[in-house]
Amino acid sequence: MAKKRPNKKEREHLARIAQMNCFCCNSPAEVHHIRKNTGLSLKPSHYHTIPLCFRHHRTGKDSIHLGKKLFIQKYGTEQEILKIIKERLNESKEYYRDFENE
Repeated sequence: MAKKRPNKKEREHLARIAQMNCFCCNSPAEVHHIRKNTGLSLKPSHYHTIPLCFRHHRTGKDSIHLGKKLFIQKYGTEQEILKIIKERLNESKEYYRDFENE
């Protein structure tokens, strides 16, 4: 299944996430999509994203993809981090209202 391309508003949000530093170590970040209630063939919402460096995203022993249990012990769950990121972005509930159930 092809990945869903982000629309203009989603691209703007993804750019804001990408400009943030890694939540865990403050290094330059890439965008991590949180998979909640999605199968491997379903693309998660572009609004359920957090900034993680390559090490905490993909390659480290405590990365979200390779060492999820250790990642959660050290930094919290993806949902907890997402809440903090939303607060940091100073986004209103209205901004995310349409995407809460995705």
